Amino acid sequence: MNDNKVTWVGVLFSFFCAVLIGGVWYLNNRLTQLSEEYVGLEQRRGELDQTILSLIAQKKVFSEAFASFENFSVNAASDDVTFYADLQQVVRQARGIEILTTQQRGVRDGRSSYALTLRGDYYSFTQILAHWRNLRTTVRVAGMTVTASRTPETRGEVQVDVIMEAIVGR
Repeated sequence: MNDNKVTWVGVLFSFFCAVLIGGVWYLNNRLTQLSEEYVGLEQRRGELDQTILSLIAQKKVFSEAFASFENFSVNAASDDVTFYADLQQVVRQARGIEILTTQQRGVRDGRSSYALTLRGDYYSFTQILAHWRNLRTTVRVAGMTVTASRTPETRGEVQVDVIMEAIVGR
């Protein structure tokens, strides 16, 4: 019976050692899996942190842009005649530009528009655009076509068909 007890203790000890070795092996494999998963999650966290920083920067840009829109104002012309007079005054002050035709396009949806055909020096025309931009009335170039002169007498000149718009009568 003594041998039987020793045998049982030996079997139980062997079983215990096998369970212990199997447990250590299982826990080691599980630790390796969790370690790899942790590394992947850390990489993902780094990527998400970069994304968050990028989104915060974009939010700041959009917030600043919307804040500047809140300060933006449109200066409407009191009437159609005032709008045309402002346009014409700038052209008359320019050197080397003449008005060939003017056509009132009318007022639609609160916006007045004029189609002007101008001829003259290209650089003088660009100065006219800059001066129109600085008018007390907010204006918009709705359309523009620039054609170079083809005759030798008018070399260096351009003909510009431009449609100008402004909000009138508020």
